This record gives sequence, C-alpha cells and structure tokens, in this order.
Amino acid sequence: MTFGIRGNINKTEIAPIVYRLAKGMQSAGIQFIVEKTISTKIGKEFKYRLPYKYTAEDKELPKLSDFIISIGGDGTFLATAKLVGNRNIPIIGVNLGKLGFLAENSTRDILGFIKNVIKGRYFIDERIILETNAVSPSKMKKTLHAINEIVVNQNEIVKTIEISVYFNNQLVNSYHADGIIISTPTGSTGYSLSAGGPIVFPKTDVFILSPLSPHTLTARPVILPDNGVFKVKIKSRVPINVVSDGNDILKLKAPAIIEVKKASYSVKIAKSLESNYFKVLTSKLLWGEDKRKKRRF
Repeated sequence: MTFGIRGNINKTEIAPIVYRLAKGMQSAGIQFIVEKTISTKIGKEFKYRLPYKYTAEDKELPKLSDFIISIGGDGTFLATAKLVGNRNIPIIGVNLGKLGFLAENSTRDILGFIKNVIKGRYFIDERIILETNAVSPSKMKKTLHAINEIVVNQNEIVKTIEISVYFNNQLVNSYHADGIIISTPTGSTGYSLSAGGPIVFPKTDVFILSPLSPHTLTARPVILPDNGVFKVKIKSRVPINVVSDGNDILKLKAPAIIEVKKASYSVKIAKSLESNYFKVLTSKLLWGEDKRKKRRF
C-alpha cells in the first residue's frame, strides 16, 4: 500500500509537517511518495534529501498511489480531488486551513490514522461531483467538474444578468440577479451557505439551486433531486463566468447555455471510524452553540 503526499506549498509549515510524517512512515515501514516541490523544500530546510524512489511529480502521484494525503485546507483538498479525477483513489485530508470540512485530520493524528488505514480501520465517504457542459454561441463546448459548486455570474461589470433555469426541461425560475449557484451537499457549507442556502447532510441525494443577489424578494434557494439535469440559459450584455469550485473559470459571451448534472464518478474520502459530520459543523461553524451557557467569569 503506497501513500502519495501532496499539499499547499504556500504554507510555511508544509515542509516541517511532511518531513516529520515521512520520517515516521519510514520508521514504520510504510510506503510513500512525496510531491517533488515539497521534497525540495524539505531538502533546503532540513538538509535532508529523500531517496529518488520516494518522490514524484505532482501529476504522477495518482498513478503511483493507493491513497493520496492532501495537506492544507479545503481548497487543497479540492485541487487534490481534481488531480485524482475518476481514478477512484481515496483521499486523506489533513487540515492546515481555517475550516477543514473536507480536510478533517489534524497533523498530530495523521500518522496514527495512516496506520489505522493499513489495518483496515477506516471507512470511505463518497461525495457526488457536478459535471458542467457549457456551450457558447460559437458552438465551442467545454466541460468542468466541481465537488462544491458551479457558479454562473457576470464578468467585470457589476450588472444583473437574466438567467432562466430548467430542470428536466421544466422551467424552475427566471432570475434577474448577479448569478446563480448550483451546489452539491458537500458544497452546502461553502459559497451556497454564504448566499443563504441550507446546510445539507453530505449523503443526501440532492442539488441546491441558489440565486446570487436576486432583484426580487421572492427568489429563494431550491432543493432538487440529483438524478436530473439542469439547463441554464443566460442573457447578458456583458461576458459571463462559469466557475468551478472557485478555481477553474470558463468565460463565455451571452447568450449561452450551460448544462449541469451529476458526474458518472465520485470523490472518495478516507475517514476515521470516529468521524462525525455534526461534530465538524459544531467545531467549524459553531453550529448550535449557545453562548448564554458559557461562564461569564
């Protein structure tokens, strides 16, 4: 069993954490491969060169690993999931960020969790992925994938755009708004939540449709089954963006049509048997916390 290790190279603590993890895994006889940029950082900071067989280019990690350890925040986890794609390789998230809904494990516990994975003491949590096909007036087609959400909004100019959303060819609503969000349950605690959307348990088979700053008081988020297909028709005088997980951006000229559906594959997360979604909500969002019960002195 081989564990690929990658992470957010912009984090100052990434080299010390991976250095300690690599030394611990070597001592325990666990096979691993470190992304080369991190390996170079370790060499500079600790004067320690990992053997060549323990390093690989980032894009090669999925080919060489049975599990991939993602060290950073949820953004790093999302990038790791896109690197893995449809290869069905479980990801182990280690949190260095602010929230850590996807990257749940702490740095102090990760080696122990890896040992539990080897012993089979873990479970796989599968999350759905959105597949988006955008067609511009030039008939050029581009496909994006997202774990959290697909956002359609205006580009550069603060101006509302006209959006008509169909679900299984039935009109859901037409919006004059800054844009819309189509979210998975995983993404319900992300941008969708900021836009007034509900918190949705990750194993629920639904999509969440949320308008962004709609020019009406009656437009509200809608929950729809994930076995259907969205067709989004956009009219705008200005260019529009189709954004996947806040990262991959496709720029289109209106009028344009975007189709969104559940992808044929999912992202797999390796988790501790003690993992509890509601405890994560409480610790990360202070969900359900009653400050009146706290001691004043």
